[in-house]
Amino acid sequence: MLPAAACPVMRDNVLQAACGCSQHIIPHNKICEAPQALSSQEERKREMQCNALIEEWPRESMAFFRELPGCYCSAPTYQALLAVIPDAIADYLKWIKANDITMLDEFDGQIDVRIAEHILAENGTIGPLFEADLASPDDIEIDTALNVAAAARAALLELYEQVSPAQHMHRLSPESWSLYEHMQHLLESEAWYISRLQEHPIEPSSVTPPAGIAMAFFDNAMDYELALRALTPEQRQHIYTHNDEQWTAAKVLRRMTEHLREHYPWMAEIVREIHHGGKTA
Repeated sequence: MLPAAACPVMRDNVLQAACGCSQHIIPHNKICEAPQALSSQEERKREMQCNALIEEWPRESMAFFRELPGCYCSAPTYQALLAVIPDAIADYLKWIKANDITMLDEFDGQIDVRIAEHILAENGTIGPLFEADLASPDDIEIDTALNVAAAARAALLELYEQVSPAQHMHRLSPESWSLYEHMQHLLESEAWYISRLQEHPIEPSSVTPPAGIAMAFFDNAMDYELALRALTPEQRQHIYTHNDEQWTAAKVLRRMTEHLREHYPWMAEIVREIHHGGKTA
């Protein structure tokens, strides 16, 4: 199985904590130019505030940012998480630029991260619904999240197609997942996330054969994009409850985009091992 702590971005960084127990200000970088008068518009361009949403699980803490769909990081503890947030954002900004996703207007200033919400997972099994998840996403936010999801899927499919069909079942260890198992899990998970926005969801149960999984992954994504864009104003703000966990359209977008990007480093590691080790099965 996959490790419980799931973030590839685990590098140390300097943290500046503001006074108070509920808020930390974490500068992403520092501007070393001599002080000079700036207009309010220039100040806004040079500074951006991101509101971190922290989910704390028994053996893992995770950070999400509604302003940055698909940006996430995790660490074994809350304090360790605070240290890796700046690098996670830096890597994310590089990633969206490399994928031609327009989200920020050539921002190169300082990013301040505020811990807006910090919630423990209920019973260690139920993901929280943040206050930030309650606001209805507009068309632009949905389009941005879907662009992130599409870029993440394209990267995953590229990895999958870099090896031969026989190598899709290769595992790094007996207890780990193969490329095919990652893809099957992602296929099922996307269907599951979308189903959270239904009053009576049908749990995904079918298994797609290896030969057809890439096409199914792509085709299903097109259907999900249409479904999310077609959500009515009422559906976008509605709170759905399934197995005691609350869901909104914003929460689905947050978790779905993060989950797609989360699997890339694991699958990339398998591909590297296959190429370097010359595995054929």
